[in-house]
Amino acid sequence: MMTDNPNIVDVTADTFMAEVIEKSKDIPVLLDFWADWCEPCKNLTPILHDIIEQHPGQLMLAKVNTDQEQMLAQQMGVQSLPTVALLKDGQIVDNFMGVKPKSEIITWLTEHITLGAVEAEPEVNTDVQVLIEAEQYEAALAALMELPQEQAVWQMIEVHLLMNNIDAAQKLYDGLSEEQLKLPESDQAKAKIQLAGVDANDQLAGIKQQITQGRVEPAIEALLVLLQQQKDDADVRQLLLSSFSLLGDAKLAAKYRRRMGSLLN
Repeated sequence: MMTDNPNIVDVTADTFMAEVIEKSKDIPVLLDFWADWCEPCKNLTPILHDIIEQHPGQLMLAKVNTDQEQMLAQQMGVQSLPTVALLKDGQIVDNFMGVKPKSEIITWLTEHITLGAVEAEPEVNTDVQVLIEAEQYEAALAALMELPQEQAVWQMIEVHLLMNNIDAAQKLYDGLSEEQLKLPESDQAKAKIQLAGVDANDQLAGIKQQITQGRVEPAIEALLVLLQQQKDDADVRQLLLSSFSLLGDAKLAAKYRRRMGSLLN
């Protein structure tokens, strides 16, 4: 998620000392470890951004892409994604792992820092992920229906697919505006719908599960091995094509497309 907010920065090993340690001596810093393939990370990102936007000048968000900064993540003891740490005065004071609703993160923050009051707003959107993780899909859809369609549509598609309502997900996708179709979320939604529609046999079921769990790159590697052995297998080819958009990295997707093409030539 791109932002012009100066209090939201991307951090590398080279900038970590200045952007995190030194800055935390002046202002509390939320340190977010994430990756493109991590679906929970994608759900947490807008929540963290909202908190920063609603508390201007009160804290910063420093984001570490662990795929690009593996050594930094190891040095910080990151074991699962997403992981979020709070730093004050150059020290980590607390951390949490996984996705939490905004209300819980605010409560967690206020145990360590003072946040100014903001205008009250509905908490429906931040609670949707909790409902999804609890497999309360009908309740999640009901909560999403209370939100503007352009804001809720991506999660609505996701929930319908979790309920195996592929036709409902496709209908939502078919109703996207031209502007929405230009967004990267559109490519990912299309790929997820295609993936759900693949009738995977026993051999592919495990690979398909890997993809739905966010382990897309290892699944693609396995599919390429199968494609080399079974070049005419339409299910393998369709599963590969559906997976590329879920990588979240255009250069990486192009690399795998070339490998697929070389196997088919």
